[in-house]
Amino acid sequence: MKPNLQIAVVAAVMSADPREAVTASRAAGFGGIEFDAVSPTLDLTQLSQTGRREFQQVLRSNDQQLAALRVDLGIKGLSLGADIDRLLARLLKVMESAKGLSATPMVCIDVGPLPEPAAQSKPTPRVTPQQAGLIIVPEPAPPPAQESQPVAGPDAGLVAQVDNAFREVCVLADRVGVTVAIRSDLASFAAIDHVLATAACPWLGVDLDPVGILRDQWNKDEIFSRFGSLVRHVRGRDAVVGANHRTLPTVIGKGSVNWPELLGNLDATGFKGWLTIDSMELTDLRGSAVAGLGFIQTSVP
Repeated sequence: MKPNLQIAVVAAVMSADPREAVTASRAAGFGGIEFDAVSPTLDLTQLSQTGRREFQQVLRSNDQQLAALRVDLGIKGLSLGADIDRLLARLLKVMESAKGLSATPMVCIDVGPLPEPAAQSKPTPRVTPQQAGLIIVPEPAPPPAQESQPVAGPDAGLVAQVDNAFREVCVLADRVGVTVAIRSDLASFAAIDHVLATAACPWLGVDLDPVGILRDQWNKDEIFSRFGSLVRHVRGRDAVVGANHRTLPTVIGKGSVNWPELLGNLDATGFKGWLTIDSMELTDLRGSAVAGLGFIQTSVP
């Protein structure tokens, strides 16, 4: 296992009961635990100072650290039609809770859909005699030079709203003193890259999802070249990848993620944060998480 890697687990994977989740996390060998900021059994944003101290005591007594709080902005995210003020107020409460519960507060946000940057259309490649192999075809005359035509970009109003919202998120993160890591199952890494470049905020980074890498049009080398220094947290998942980048969730180590390569890339960037195993999409939540931990600990040099 890479020496700088800390492995946590999503609390709901271990148990719906927060105390039992912490105890089970320790028993399984995890070093930390990631809680939903608001769950059916516990709303961490509503804890009193006494409640926060009790929560911290449960963690300390089980030798566990709070890896992060996580929050999902929903299907609309920050898109047109979303109540941005309400979402920002909600995020502020989550950040304040993370700050009150951890010495190194982290908030992981599933930001939902993001505007996709305009792409350049690519001309269809022609077949050369060399590519045709044994089929002898005459060398065609080169076609007239054509410039790539830009594909229409996203709605300007949508882009402005999302960009402004993330600037506000950064203002809140700076005020509270909390690191924010973003991810999305509904947006490409190109869209996330635009958000981070526009915000230009030291408090804002990436919650890197290996399954997202499998789905994306960018290859892993390009993703690490863009985001290597911006990875703040890693979502521990695996999947089998099929045609058109479609994926089927599976236990870590049984899918298409090249874990030695992934962790080697993280180590090369100096990543020292948490990798939180998230098996919420699998049938055996706890068993799958424990198996994933065992794979990383025993199979990755």
